[in-house]
Amino acid sequence: MNLTEDQQALVNAKGSLFAAACPGAGKTRAMVARFLKRTVEEPRRGVALISFTNAAVDEVRGRCGSQAEALRAPHFVGTFDTFIHRFIVTPLYVKAYNRKPNYVQAWHDVASTSFRLPDMGRTKNLELKWFDFDPDGRAHLNLNRVPQAFGDAGAHRMLAHRKQEAEANASHIFGRLLRAGTITCEAARVLAAFWLNSAEERTILEGLLRARFAEVIVDEAQDCGREELGILEFLRDCGVRVVLVGDVDQSIYEFRNATPAAVQEFAASLPVQLNLEDNWRSSPAIVAFNSGLRSGQLVETARGEHSIVQTPVHLLEFSALDQIVPAALEVAEQYKLAADDLVVLSHAEAHGMKAAGAGSLEGAGSNRVLAIANAGSKLRSRESDTKTRKKAVDQVQRAVLKALTVGRDIEHHSFTAICEEIGVDPRWLESFAVRMALGLDAERKARLDFAAEVRDFLKSANWGDAPAPASSDLGRLFKAPSEGDWASVASFGSCPSMRYSTVHGVKGMEFPGVVLVLPDRLRVDRVTERTVLDDWEGDHNTEARRVLYVAGSRAEELLVCAVHRKHTGRVAALLDAKGVPYVKS
Repeated sequence: MNLTEDQQALVNAKGSLFAAACPGAGKTRAMVARFLKRTVEEPRRGVALISFTNAAVDEVRGRCGSQAEALRAPHFVGTFDTFIHRFIVTPLYVKAYNRKPNYVQAWHDVASTSFRLPDMGRTKNLELKWFDFDPDGRAHLNLNRVPQAFGDAGAHRMLAHRKQEAEANASHIFGRLLRAGTITCEAARVLAAFWLNSAEERTILEGLLRARFAEVIVDEAQDCGREELGILEFLRDCGVRVVLVGDVDQSIYEFRNATPAAVQEFAASLPVQLNLEDNWRSSPAIVAFNSGLRSGQLVETARGEHSIVQTPVHLLEFSALDQIVPAALEVAEQYKLAADDLVVLSHAEAHGMKAAGAGSLEGAGSNRVLAIANAGSKLRSRESDTKTRKKAVDQVQRAVLKALTVGRDIEHHSFTAICEEIGVDPRWLESFAVRMALGLDAERKARLDFAAEVRDFLKSANWGDAPAPASSDLGRLFKAPSEGDWASVASFGSCPSMRYSTVHGVKGMEFPGVVLVLPDRLRVDRVTERTVLDDWEGDHNTEARRVLYVAGSRAEELLVCAVHRKHTGRVAALLDAKGVPYVKS
């Protein structure tokens, strides 16, 4: 494996360190090389390589190739969640509750995390994901997480006025879930923080972790929150070497409690500081765009095969979202790029989806018949990515599980725990959901007819040891949607003319061309009351600005900034001021 001088410095460095890596710096290659080197050097204790997504972990595992020993105990390659679960929370939870915990990904996987207060009127349910929790389980409502769809302005004022009441309810639910053994990734972090504040538990963990690990390498370190940083500080204090690699300007997960300022502070406290500033991904114009958005001190340089590409950034003006893709394809054709080479990126999924000509299920609400119709369409479509397919199948599984658990007190149980209680193998349920979604095609069918097909399919299903749902329950749970909602079925099967995603959905990926959408109505931050363009013009280091940075830096050869005509003048002025080579299209 040929490494650059900077990459090799990361491999060979001694002591705890922070390596600031620009986009396309080859950090994964360098980290894997370091990981493999260190696993050979540590015959007794393990080396851990931690990232934040399963996709990143899978890539690391794949790059380890034939050196399978590095993937076996005492070494560890996995997500930060898995590390917290396995090495911190599980041993102490078993000690405290004399049972193993059952982990779930998020609060929405558990029915009881959606709740109401008395006399809420027609507003939607409150969600546990709107709350932060202290290490002692006390809830704090974060009003910035409450979506506009919760209700009108009066509903939001009502919730702010009843904040303490909502927090008391959330704290109670959190405690019941904990006692039931149901722990989300967020709850695991809360428990880890709680136990790390206890001298007795710290002593136990110190012995366990010091004996197990010599070094912990953290990929995408900018995504750490205070809980992860607390764990890393504890590891360092235990004598475990801590190696952080990341780019604070790519921190776009503050809604998941990422704290870029705290990451920067902790990183600066580590004795070795390295910079990886060679961008092996993007052309000079795209590197200039990145530099114009960055708040940090990295000075990246275009290297590699795209460093000779002289394509400028294209500033594309539009007045309607459906104008973007045809115009972008005309631009791409000039550089011999096709639709398959491009991706439409936006902060909000709806903008990219509409620009790409894709249908949406967002208006379907909680109607289970629509969920099944949508799932069938997504599974049949060649354009659906893995995440979309998984989400669609998940909706069908939950619809079926609801029919099998009518009358049961399972609101505090996780998906896996519910399957176990009613005797259903989760793998069988997933297979059943896929067969159902593919076997029932909603195209060109009336809403009443399709709903009847759904109920008939469930009535005739072989449920094995699980109790079959009653016909009366099926009629209540699988009602036909309204005419208005069913009209949206016509758009389910429409294939997008170009790939699309949110910026968050392509973190860590790269594409020959990116079409970055800035819509008519820019998101306004509730605290600062500024938009992303206000932040860029005012040189404010905000997540909204970093989202643009992440989006642009996914591009290799062509970056098209598709900007609504209301904002093109401002964007052009910013590109001029930052020295970004661009042309108007």
